Amino acid sequence: MPSLDRVLIATDFSERAARAEASAARLCVQQGSRVAELLTVHEAERVERLARLIAGTSDAARAMLNDAATQALDARLSELQSEYGLRAGICLRFGGAAPAIAERADELDADLVAIGAHGGGFFSDLFLGNTADRLARLLQRPLLVVKNAVAADYQRVLVPVDFSPASRKAAQLAMAVAPGADITFLHAYEAWFEGGLRLANVPREAIEQMREAARAEATQALDTFIAELGIRTGNVSRILQFGPAGRVVREQATSLRPDLIVMGKHGRTRLAEFILGSVTRDTLQWAPCDVLVAHGAAEAVPRD
Repeated sequence: MPSLDRVLIATDFSERAARAEASAARLCVQQGSRVAELLTVHEAERVERLARLIAGTSDAARAMLNDAATQALDARLSELQSEYGLRAGICLRFGGAAPAIAERADELDADLVAIGAHGGGFFSDLFLGNTADRLARLLQRPLLVVKNAVAADYQRVLVPVDFSPASRKAAQLAMAVAPGADITFLHAYEAWFEGGLRLANVPREAIEQMREAARAEATQALDTFIAELGIRTGNVSRILQFGPAGRVVREQATSLRPDLIVMGKHGRTRLAEFILGSVTRDTLQWAPCDVLVAHGAAEAVPRD
C-alpha cells in the first residue's frame, strides 16, 4: 500500500487553495504523515511589478514579498494546526508555479502534492489556467487537485482503470486515502477495430460477437485486477461499460457523483498512454469533484 508519509501542499492563499490546504491537512493527520510542508510561489513578473510600484530594486521587492508570504504561511499553518492538528513546515519559492512546485516535490521526495483547482490570490495566481495540467505532466508523483470544501472523509470514490501499473497505483492510492469509502472500479472497453470492420461491411452479427468477446475478456481482466489488490472489505463495486474511455468516465461520474476520482497517468502502450493522458487532462477540467492523479510504478521505493 502506498505511503503518504511526505506531503507537499501548494497555496496562493485564495479560497480554492484553502480547500486544498484543509483536505491535505485532514489526509496528513489521518495517514500519520511524518513530513508536511506548506509552499507558495512568487512568479518573476510579480517581483518586477512590485519593484516598479515601490520604485525600488528587484532585491527589495523580493524581500518584501518574502516577508509578507512568510507571515501569511505562518498564519495559515497556525490555522491548520488549530483546526486539524497539522504540524508542518513552510517554504517560499520564486519562479514559474508548476516547475517550482515540481522541483520542491522532488527535493522533499513527496508522496503526495496537493493544490487547489483554481486560485487568484494576492501573492501568485498559482492555479489559474492550465497549471494543474502542467503540474500533472511535470510530476512523477501523485497529485491531488482539490475542488470542493472539505466536510468529511471521502465517501464515494471512482477509479477508472486500464490494468496498467499506473492504474494499480491509482487503485492502491484510492484505498490509502479513502479506506472507509465505497470504491467503484470502472473499465471502458471497445471491440478491436470495430470502426474499420463496419467500413468493411463485416456482418453485424460478427461485430456483436467480437464485442461480447471483448466484454468477456475485460470482465476477467477486471476481476483479476481487483483480486490482486487484496481488498478485504465489502465496499468495492465494479462497472464495465462499452465505449471510449473519456465518454464512459464522464457518464459514470455524472451518474455516481463521487467526491473523488483517482486516475493513472499512463496506459499500457504509447497509444494508450496518449489516450489515457487525454482522459486525465479532460477529467481535471470538467470533474466537479476532487481528482487524484497517480504516477509511476505500483510499488513505492523504500526510504532509508
